[in-house]
Amino acid sequence: MKLTTEHSMSSYGIPIFVDDKKNPLDYADGVRQLRKEHGWSVRDLADHCGVSPRTVEGWEQGRLPSKPALLLMQKLLDS
Repeated sequence: MKLTTEHSMSSYGIPIFVDDKKNPLDYADGVRQLRKEHGWSVRDLADHCGVSPRTVEGWEQGRLPSKPALLLMQKLLDS
């Protein structure tokens, strides 16, 4: 899984989550999978993105992460 802007579903430079076969994922599934792959709690991801744990919980319930938060997550996945 990764976050990319190089997919037809990405627009205006907003990264989207894609699986290993480059199929787009819902943001909620992508955020959850990102946390699990890194062994992070909700608080851990919140701290990395500079948001509250409640915000991360909202993302995992289907709220759209902000573009700055997505760009931070993209850097976390690329490192």
